[in-house]
Amino acid sequence: MTESHVTGSVAALWRYPVSSMGGERLHRAPVAATGIAGDRVWGLCDAASGRIASPGREKHFTKVPGGRARWTGDSVEISSDGALWAAPDDTAALAALENAFGFSPALKPFAPIGGEGFQPRDEHAPIHLLTTAAMRTLARDLPGSIIDERRFRPNVVVDWPDGADPMPEQGWIGRDIAIGNVVLRGREPCTRCGFIMIEQEDLPLDIELLRLVVKRYGRHFGIYCDVVSVGEIVTGDRVAPAA
Repeated sequence: MTESHVTGSVAALWRYPVSSMGGERLHRAPVAATGIAGDRVWGLCDAASGRIASPGREKHFTKVPGGRARWTGDSVEISSDGALWAAPDDTAALAALENAFGFSPALKPFAPIGGEGFQPRDEHAPIHLLTTAAMRTLARDLPGSIIDERRFRPNVVVDWPDGADPMPEQGWIGRDIAIGNVVLRGREPCTRCGFIMIEQEDLPLDIELLRLVVKRYGRHFGIYCDVVSVGEIVTGDRVAPAA
């Protein structure tokens, strides 16, 4: 089978309602022009300084991914342990996060891009896509590392067979990608920062992982996509990049 006729399937779907906090794994995800509903719609900052959390750049924020967030349909809920959930202004929940993070957090919804109010630290691409083939490439490069999708925070993980290209999604930039009844278009590579190496939950600190991605792959791992045709993605959906 030629590469242009290879297809894959959706292995996992993720939403991250609060940027930098842990996300929620989904079975199905409604996709609008702006991406998965409820994805990265709130932000977290240090209440004392007002600095937006940047775990990949500042040691002060490296515990933030250990906090949990989920989307309720019109707002977010937060948790320090994934068991007890509360509104983002709940005093007890914020105190638990403060104990976990080492600083007092404040959560706010992001304002529309270009509008007034709390703005994202980085421009938010609609969809971040990553293949299992790319993750297996890293696992072969660093056999002592734990290569886990949670390090990379994709929205869509595509189960894709190994082939000649160690990072097949890089070849999908500028091409349409049909996923179920949704069509994405590869926009650009995802440039990585220190986030992929930090310790979170059962994943240890891994400095060599970032060094490898920088040295061998020019910091690029996974791709950002625009939404061409809206709809719904379900785990198991067929994934077919245009020839």
